Amino acid sequence: MQGGPQQGPGNAQRARARAVVLGKGLATRSPAKWELRGLSLAGFWEGTAIALARELDDRRGFLFLPIGFAAGAALYFAAPREPLPYAGFVPALVFAGLALLARARPFGFHLLALLAVIAAGFAVAALQVQLMAHPVLGTTLNAVEIRGYVEVAERRPRGSRVTLAVTGMERARTEAPTRVRVTLAGRDPPAVGSHVTVRATLGPPPGPSYPGGFDFGRAIWLDGIGATGYALGRPQLSPAPGAPPWGLSLATWLDGTRHAIAARIRAALPGEDGGVAVALVTGLRDAVPESIEESMRISGLSHVLSISGLHMALVASTVFFLARALLALVPGLALYRPIKAWAALPAMLSASFYLLLSGCEVPTQRAYVMTLLVLAGIVLGRPALTLRTLAVAALALLMLSPRAVLDPGAQMSFAATLGLIAAYERFGGLIALPSGKAGRWLGLPGRYIAALVLASLAAGLATAPYAAYHFQRLAPLSLVANLAAMPVVSFIVMPAGLAGSILMPFGWDDPAWRLMGWGIARMRDISELVAALPGADRGVPAMPAASLVLVSLGLVVLCLSRTRLVLLAPVLALAGMATSATVPRPDLLVDTEARTVAVRGRDGVLAVMGDRDTGVGGRFAVEQWLNADGQRGRFGAKDLAAAAACDPLGCTLPLPDGRLVALSRDRESMEDDCRLAAVLVTPFAPPLDCAATVIHRDTRTAIGGVAGTLLPDGSLALASARPVQGTRPWETNAPRPPPSARRPSAAVVNPATPGSTAPLFSAPSMSSPETAPAVDDHE
Repeated sequence: MQGGPQQGPGNAQRARARAVVLGKGLATRSPAKWELRGLSLAGFWEGTAIALARELDDRRGFLFLPIGFAAGAALYFAAPREPLPYAGFVPALVFAGLALLARARPFGFHLLALLAVIAAGFAVAALQVQLMAHPVLGTTLNAVEIRGYVEVAERRPRGSRVTLAVTGMERARTEAPTRVRVTLAGRDPPAVGSHVTVRATLGPPPGPSYPGGFDFGRAIWLDGIGATGYALGRPQLSPAPGAPPWGLSLATWLDGTRHAIAARIRAALPGEDGGVAVALVTGLRDAVPESIEESMRISGLSHVLSISGLHMALVASTVFFLARALLALVPGLALYRPIKAWAALPAMLSASFYLLLSGCEVPTQRAYVMTLLVLAGIVLGRPALTLRTLAVAALALLMLSPRAVLDPGAQMSFAATLGLIAAYERFGGLIALPSGKAGRWLGLPGRYIAALVLASLAAGLATAPYAAYHFQRLAPLSLVANLAAMPVVSFIVMPAGLAGSILMPFGWDDPAWRLMGWGIARMRDISELVAALPGADRGVPAMPAASLVLVSLGLVVLCLSRTRLVLLAPVLALAGMATSATVPRPDLLVDTEARTVAVRGRDGVLAVMGDRDTGVGGRFAVEQWLNADGQRGRFGAKDLAAAAACDPLGCTLPLPDGRLVALSRDRESMEDDCRLAAVLVTPFAPPLDCAATVIHRDTRTAIGGVAGTLLPDGSLALASARPVQGTRPWETNAPRPPPSARRPSAAVVNPATPGSTAPLFSAPSMSSPETAPAVDDHE
């Protein structure tokens, strides 16, 4: 060829992109992919720019769009105050317009497109919240009569729970919530679709148990629920005031179908194994004993009980291969028709039915979208299980439901899938079959084991940060459990469950359920064996959100980068771990009703005081506190409340510096507590002349717990889990204490220096309702 090598359009475009990104001085340089550029700062930026240009050349920019969208949605939910409704749309349109203008400059185009997607995620999340806005009960109502349709009925280990679409409520001081969740004492809730009347005690959705903890109230509000409580008696059927909501008929039919299938399974497979089988087929987990769930959490097999990618893939693939095999029996179709594409249709229908039957949880939605994309790829004749497929699925799910960014199941599901696809892209070639027929047969078991090890390692490492953040626990032996249990689940449990579902209309499903039960029993044996091994249950202290963000960025860079940029992954992960290690742990924790208190002793261990040692209304809070402190195994221990000095009127515990925290159980003890203690915690209104610092929590103004951290100067910085005067939609009906209910910070007597007074906490913690809204409130 004359004139030297010709430069095609693709090469010219890449050269132009590199020139734009790096400048004219670097456009002609083409270093190796991993060539080091020297230790100087200029060399570092030069090498980073070259690596970034190569990433853009490889069309990897699209993979970061769902990351940006998720970041925008997360920024919306993390905002301390409710943004303006149009706050996200304006910058999204501006950045999108600038990106179109800069499309000739690849680096600028991709940067502006990423900013536009971040703003779009913020805007769509705000729009979804505005569209689903509903009232929140502002105060506790005792013995209030509620009327409504039963939308959800759940059996629980103790009692049951129903979600009601409210048609009437008495004595609501603010706008009545449209949906409420009520706990029942009986194990048999009313059927879905029935209209009932029940008398119950209702309150606002609870806040976090401690600052930075999981916001139960926000999660409940995003489910459309504006109040929670417990029933005072059994619900009674009552005449409906009109036609039921349009979606209730479908929910009634699906609930009836689930329970009919569950009854058939339990008839053939009674006991605990039948409860697990029902959970795997229908998503109803009410019959799974807590002991089994806990052993599967410890062993790292809890993902088996959550209907997600594994279950959806097995159902769709089994139906696909069965339909293709049946079509192949007809020679005319097998030779002249695209039966492979035809077989994808019943697989899509079966996946859709399984999605509805299982309850449409977020991980199941992700698995469903991924399954449809894979089957669409089969129809179109192209591979679909790629990182681009995952990116499309994530974008689709987040655009339809931006709140999924907060869901632990969705985070772990996408992280596991990202890790699996990236691992197979990079290391899948290492587990290829040996050549020759004998080699293929002998190498098949080894290849399966190698693939299982790779999948378990990739998914386990990818989900570990999210398990540590949300549940404060790790499963270090999950690789062992998955290697032993997944062959049973993949080849016996799930195929038998699918066979039982197919054979059920013909009455031949009993053998399939019995085979499924045998496989579940073996899976349970493996789970219990691994859970009993030393070190299987590893509790970790709670991580701050900043640590999770840094570790997540490290995971994204590790899985998506193909150049030297991957070296940033361990740096980000180490930064996240360092951030987590530097966060101070609270020295004082108070539950939402001010009836249970935890104080850190001089040995660094939490001690608890409260009603019946662990608190009648605070048992859940105590468990959350211990988990967040990395002391999971101490819940229920005899020494948990041993340090507390208690009498019928109250309890006391010393702070690390020796000053006392008093918990008042009776108004008669307040005079002595105000005189002798540095901090007084009480659900009652204390005297106005109390010398101690008062943390007063009333059930009418309680929104989450309170935490305090001792500062070097001896003061105690207090923070509330949720501001009382919040502006977010899930906080707007929160009660507002009158101005007379607050007074300036009180001085306290320091027992270490009798006669002297010192403020126990800094003034900003008291004066700002955003940081400590419920501290020192009086009525």
